Amino acid sequence: MFQRSIFRAMLLLVTAGAATSCTSHGVNDNPLIRPFEWFSYANGDDIRATCKPGFTNRYRFIYNAIYDQQVRTYNITQIPTAKEATQTTRVFAGSLSKSWILNGSEGFTSGENESRVNISLKDLLDIEQALVKSGFEQPAVEGQILHSDSFYWIAMVCRDGNFKYYAWNDENSDIPKLPFRKVLSVGD
Repeated sequence: MFQRSIFRAMLLLVTAGAATSCTSHGVNDNPLIRPFEWFSYANGDDIRATCKPGFTNRYRFIYNAIYDQQVRTYNITQIPTAKEATQTTRVFAGSLSKSWILNGSEGFTSGENESRVNISLKDLLDIEQALVKSGFEQPAVEGQILHSDSFYWIAMVCRDGNFKYYAWNDENSDIPKLPFRKVLSVGD
């Protein structure tokens, strides 16, 4: 009886640890962990958790070009009083692939590409205006399903403590003609 109680307690701890580890705190560099945190990342859980008035403005765009082949993420951070923002762009294949390399003490590396640049306040305002032109301020599409084997964009923004989320797919937009694609490329 005592052993069964210990087993249940251990099982509960392992389950709680596994559930907690699936919460994203930003894009994970480890290609073995990233798939488990992906839905939390794509939902913006880390941005939602810190979205408070007076805190850093954050923008995240995700372009899914068939998850197994290419995913692009754009994370933009702007301190409210700053006259510029930092844009971090990452490109990677989402699932396990042959291109992953075992890299000695560093573990697996995925060969992902990353760039980090400062963009001007004007560039950030251009992104904001392009989001509005793309329909970002509309209510989110209820019941929308984004399939990993299709093309879609997700955008989430925390501005002045307000969080907003919107997704575009072939059913509600012309993906290649979304206005924010061009302005994001300034920092890509």
